[in-house]
Amino acid sequence: MTTAPDAARQEALLRLARQRGRTGAATSRASAPTGGAEGPAPLSHAQHRMWLMDRLGQGGALYNVPFATRVRGPLDLDALAGAVTSLVRRHEVLRTRYGHDDGEPYQEVMAAGPVPVRVVDATGDGRGELSVEAARPFDLGAGPLPRVLCVRHAPEDHTVLLTFHHIAVDGGSLDLITRELDARYRSAVEGRAWEPDTDAPRYTDFARRERAESAATLDTGPAYWAERLAGARPVPLPRPAVPAGGRGEGHVIGAPLTPCTLEGLRGVGRDHKATLFTVVLAGAFATLLEATGGEDLVIGCASSHRDRAGWRDLVGLCVNTLAIRTDLSGVRDFGELLSRVRDDLLEAHRHRDVPFDLVTARLGAAARDDDGNPLVGVTADVLPKPSGLRLAGTECEPVDIDLGTAKFGLGFYVAEATDCTGPRALVQYDRGRLDEETAQGLLDGFAALLTEVASDPGRPLSRGAADRVDHREAELTTAPLGTRGEAVVAVFGELLGDDPGPDGDFFFLGGHSLLAVRVAERLRERLCLPLTGLDVLEHRTPRALAALLDERAEQRRRTTTAASGGVARRGPARTGTVLVTGGTGGVGAFVLRELAARGRPVRALVRPESAHLVAGDGIEVAEGDLADPRSLRDAVAGVDAVIHSACTFTSPEVDVAAMRALLDGWRQGSFVFVSSVDAYGRPPVVEVTEDTPSAEPLTAYGRAKLDCERMLWEAAGTGGRGGATAVRAPLVWGPHPRLRDQLRWGATGALFQAARSGEPIVLPAAGAVPASGDPWSGAPWVHAASLARALVTCAERPAHGMVNAIGGHVGWEEFATELNRLLGSTGGIRPADGTASVPLLHRHRYRAEALAEELVERPGEDWRSVIAAMLDH
Repeated sequence: MTTAPDAARQEALLRLARQRGRTGAATSRASAPTGGAEGPAPLSHAQHRMWLMDRLGQGGALYNVPFATRVRGPLDLDALAGAVTSLVRRHEVLRTRYGHDDGEPYQEVMAAGPVPVRVVDATGDGRGELSVEAARPFDLGAGPLPRVLCVRHAPEDHTVLLTFHHIAVDGGSLDLITRELDARYRSAVEGRAWEPDTDAPRYTDFARRERAESAATLDTGPAYWAERLAGARPVPLPRPAVPAGGRGEGHVIGAPLTPCTLEGLRGVGRDHKATLFTVVLAGAFATLLEATGGEDLVIGCASSHRDRAGWRDLVGLCVNTLAIRTDLSGVRDFGELLSRVRDDLLEAHRHRDVPFDLVTARLGAAARDDDGNPLVGVTADVLPKPSGLRLAGTECEPVDIDLGTAKFGLGFYVAEATDCTGPRALVQYDRGRLDEETAQGLLDGFAALLTEVASDPGRPLSRGAADRVDHREAELTTAPLGTRGEAVVAVFGELLGDDPGPDGDFFFLGGHSLLAVRVAERLRERLCLPLTGLDVLEHRTPRALAALLDERAEQRRRTTTAASGGVARRGPARTGTVLVTGGTGGVGAFVLRELAARGRPVRALVRPESAHLVAGDGIEVAEGDLADPRSLRDAVAGVDAVIHSACTFTSPEVDVAAMRALLDGWRQGSFVFVSSVDAYGRPPVVEVTEDTPSAEPLTAYGRAKLDCERMLWEAAGTGGRGGATAVRAPLVWGPHPRLRDQLRWGATGALFQAARSGEPIVLPAAGAVPASGDPWSGAPWVHAASLARALVTCAERPAHGMVNAIGGHVGWEEFATELNRLLGSTGGIRPADGTASVPLLHRHRYRAEALAEELVERPGEDWRSVIAAMLDH
């Protein structure tokens, strides 16, 4: 964590940077833009694909971009913090959030603020700290700001890791960022100001222009590609008998190439009027031809928009996917194949401005095969020598961080030589789609082919046996549909407006990505089984989805023993049991539901009179009360995880004593404590991050939460019990009686009661808490189901520290307007005459990064929908 002296030095440097910025603005032709003048903007098409994958459940670390550098020598952390902060201030896309309105995403530039540098001491070689940080998911809705971690190996030996989200950067962006950070850091350590002479290009302008251009060619552009790709199918990768991992889990294997081989490949390219990349792409086609016998193949490659005037210095995602389809029938040798690939690649580049998501939308069901695999499931590229930061006065060396993910089923690459290794042929594969033996065979064939054609481009090509994957269609069409299949049919009918029957195809019925998210959500709610939008896209029919759900139900049956007779009474804890306190509360009820969906056995701590409210399969009841320490110690005995969500709200001393009792009984596994953003108190910043220290004044409730957190850290530091996580939550909303009562009588009670009685809703007058000049006043909130997902994830994968769980922020004015509308009130809204109640006079906005994946808003979890549901409940 950043130390207090570090934070003080960083703040002093930031003040100096701001002073320098004001001085430099007088002499420069244009100052850096503050951004956001036009308000929300559309996403670029490439960003839209990133956003969709996140919504479909394929987010996590898949699109994280780690950028690490080993820095030896005197590292000025204050200068580094100032350099990153000024970089983010200049380039709007690095401080942009991605919300959505009724399923339509938008991007919105946030106010510039300091970017902290978190410093930790290395454990061993520091790889553990770097890997964990690089894999932490981002919250696109809150704004995926760059994260900076500095791992200290020795006083003058550090590894600096900057982690970005791919929605904001590409490879060209990293080159720009490297150059600018070098200049900013150098100027800071030399004590002088530095700022580019011109404004940075704005990514929102790029997105608006791209959208306008694609709208102008909406018929002709996608039509070309639809015709070009008509009848094309994904490369048929042999399916592993037992997948070594889940979809998206990647592994990279490599084979050395000689420098002479690489020069030979360049020479072959020159002789055929082709680039090295084109030769490598042709090598990938040839390898697949010889391995599978397939003569009609599609391989994807990236195309950049950076050659356009005005965008060369743009930080942002400026790439498009090109689907290169080559007819290999009758091709005899590599030279002939290379000529065909070169011509097809040049033709594709003439139509490269057509966004790939528009192409896939035009293709519809044809964009995937019967197993749900995308048309572009194989890619190829040339990887340049890795780059890293260049910081004045130090020796810098790039550090590779492997996230263990794969965006494609299979990738063929040639990596340029580095200072430590020669050139290499690489194969990256998805362990859920390909086994290691097959991947190794493809690598061996690829490396051998490149070596041979480097000296003999006339090398003849062989053809392997065409791969014919046996599908289970006959088996599926004769299997009974079952109750889960009937549920899928019903949900398809509700959302697609037609009776699909057992074998109705989701795409042919008019389905698309966002509808897949809604289908998965409804089926999760009804069947309490895990399902994602990507599952719907990959399985497509009620019969296939039912088979998948049956498999997951069977997996659950094997991992848990269902309780008989309704409520299960006390006994020895089963393996994997999670203790949930407050199981009848607004948060605890959703936690129980989420644990059931994941197949975890549960022990629920409830008062005796409430035991019947948590009856259900797999739930063991532990009768007790927060005011009874002995019952708490008994309840925690033998469990493998604790999620402590119970709270009195009004008796801090009881809450603290209950925490002490639970920690006394905690012996193993993870411990998740549901804390509150009230534990921050009133920090003197608007944007409150997970590193922001608490500041007075604190309410009694907030102080109790802070005290409980400190007790948890003390307990976790002794005895090796397991991972400890404190999750700071804001207002929790959801369709539950306890949460409904909080809406009507808690902090928002005055607003609700005024609207219900038809009286004017009195809102706090514009003020400054803190003195930010921002007139916004509102509150952070989170949906109970979203919070439950976050809590259960922390129980399974502890965050080992304090994290936020923020679903979003709602302004009091828009909240009051919605209340009036829902309740039919004509009382209106008026500002307060004096100072409003403290709970409403709120300016802080909170960021949640560690739990971003679980907190992604799902259909029906927006604040308007949940308020309507709570009023109807």
